[in-house]
Amino acid sequence: MAITYTHPEQLVDTDWVAAHAADANVRIVDMRQAGYADGHVTGAVYVSPGAIRDAKASPTFLPTPAAFDEMMAKLGISDTTRVVVYDERGGIFAARLWWILNYYGHANVALMNGGWVKWTAEHRASSTVTPTPAAGTFTARPQPHWVATASDVVAAIDKPGVKIIDARTQGEIEGRDLRNIKRGGFVPSSIPIYWEDLLDAQQKTFKPADELKKLYEDHGIVPSQEVIAYCQVGMRASVDLFALHLIGYDNLRNYYGAWEEWGNRDDLPLATRK
Repeated sequence: MAITYTHPEQLVDTDWVAAHAADANVRIVDMRQAGYADGHVTGAVYVSPGAIRDAKASPTFLPTPAAFDEMMAKLGISDTTRVVVYDERGGIFAARLWWILNYYGHANVALMNGGWVKWTAEHRASSTVTPTPAAGTFTARPQPHWVATASDVVAAIDKPGVKIIDARTQGEIEGRDLRNIKRGGFVPSSIPIYWEDLLDAQQKTFKPADELKKLYEDHGIVPSQEVIAYCQVGMRASVDLFALHLIGYDNLRNYYGAWEEWGNRDDLPLATRK
């Protein structure tokens, strides 16, 4: 018997979005890099992928609660709103909003499984109208256990009961692809689990629960452990965290400084592959 998702509520299918996008308590958020003006899910509001990380806000790199409150309120998102996010790349942008909403105490958030790829493959309706939702009332309630700082990651290296996941490409991990970062390599003791390995390659939907469970457990990552994930700016790591939470892992943290911080700081430990 196949196992099921522990948190199926954080993943909705395109049928559900088509049926509920106009519901008063639902807000669909488009987080694609481009294309919103050319067509989007009817009623969807737009958030730029880069708008929810402050590169100057060390050590957490999070927008302030007040700034996040204002951003959500302008989107028509209130404390009781069911938020559903999608992008065009299987969740690389959308999952980061899922994560940051959870960090700010709003767990009523899901991804549209398959995102824009599946929506358009099914020839579903789109709109070029930009909605103007009534302002919401959003109250950020920070949940510090969702975020890790560089010092938290240093403390987690080789620590029993803690696993560090690297969601980047092999080229980045091996230092061949620096992406404008000073140092190449990886966090010592980290385990590479590339974010796209969690998805069906064609539909960009998340793999079934049993496949996800096997992938992580084959790497020695089990639900009783604390997991810290990182990438370059916290996007790909959020996909790993989303998949982990989907199958019942609850002690999850995003190192939001990510390789952009780690690779540019000479005082942090570095591992390399020769």
